[in-house]
Amino acid sequence: MNAVKEFVVPAAVLTVICLVVSAVLAGTYQVTKPVIEAAKRAEADASRVVVLPDGKDFEEVSASGLENIVDAYKAGNGAGYVITGKAKGYGGDLQVMAGIDKDGKIAGVKLMDNNETQGIGSKTGEDSYTSQYKGKDSTLDGVTTISGATISSKAFQSAVTSIFQAYGSLAGVEVAAPEAEDYKATVFPDVTDFSEITVDGAKAAYKAGDAGYVLVMESKGWEHATSPMEVFVGIGNDGKIAGVVVGENSETPPVSDVLKPEYLSKFIGKDSPDGIDNVSGASQTSVGIKKAVRAAMELAPGLIGDAAPSEGGDAPAEGDVPAGDLFTTTTTAKGYGQSGEVSVTVSIDAEGKIASISVDASSETTGLGTQAQDAAYTDTWKGLGEGEAPAAISGATVTSNAVQEAVAKAFAAYNASKGA
Repeated sequence: MNAVKEFVVPAAVLTVICLVVSAVLAGTYQVTKPVIEAAKRAEADASRVVVLPDGKDFEEVSASGLENIVDAYKAGNGAGYVITGKAKGYGGDLQVMAGIDKDGKIAGVKLMDNNETQGIGSKTGEDSYTSQYKGKDSTLDGVTTISGATISSKAFQSAVTSIFQAYGSLAGVEVAAPEAEDYKATVFPDVTDFSEITVDGAKAAYKAGDAGYVLVMESKGWEHATSPMEVFVGIGNDGKIAGVVVGENSETPPVSDVLKPEYLSKFIGKDSPDGIDNVSGASQTSVGIKKAVRAAMELAPGLIGDAAPSEGGDAPAEGDVPAGDLFTTTTTAKGYGQSGEVSVTVSIDAEGKIASISVDASSETTGLGTQAQDAAYTDTWKGLGEGEAPAAISGATVTSNAVQEAVAKAFAAYNASKGA
């Protein structure tokens, strides 16, 4: 009897209490559930009104089968749609909510769930970035990326593009996709006629009108990058590098700074990437770009050979450009710098005299060899003929000799063009 009082009765009492509490909680939940759901809907509607201010009475519509779409809502008053899309950012999936009005224009955008780097990729959530989307149609014409946060801002754009595609499907209208960035045109901005060709060893290749060729190469950059870099290498008909642009890539700050024109412009006019220094703190990315350029330049002779005239005598030597009474050529010679060459562009007139000359000695010692680039030195070459040379630069004899050697090569090419 004592055992019953000691164990059974308390257990029974606890069971009754649990049942009563559970019943009370269940009853409370049933009462509060509509209130909680209404509050959630109100909160969600409030965020939707931020991107579609004229919208009311939002109703969820099926986003099943719509690629990269999280959810979609239609405004009951016909103001438009609010759709949340996603894309792969730097830190994972990046979600964007956008309001598309009844005219198919963006009423507003908002950065939602994301793991982007604070102070860098997170800038895509700032008004200074999101405000540019307002009023845009599906082409997103004029929308720009954030310097130093290219991956995050491109992911933002990609999410908005997916949103527009979903909008077109839900609203039953046709929407135009944004034009993909044309990296070929960045390499040759004055060319509009690009024809695709096949070049073994290149990911893709194009003939750039009469200006030259563009080879698309792939190369590994930073070891933590999630994909290789696409490097667009422009090759002029003179066999020189006409331009370098890095296309699709997953490089991130600070190494992504090496992708900017300030660095890539150093390749222009060169016949190889030799002598172009790596960028401190971004050496792997620099090396990756140089490897891609070197691989492209190894393919260049076959392309330039195809561009050479097939009749009318021998073609001018590589790099030679006759223009009226002037014959212009760019030649190089080894300078003092361990990693570079001195590049010299010479224009020779019909009398065999130097009309103009420019020197690229950027790889030489600053303040000494680099004086060869100054007008004070290059002007002393004007009017001189073959075998003539001004006095060497004090303290930069090796660089001066390199310029003389390059000029001698220029005269040799000039004589060859005359049949001498």
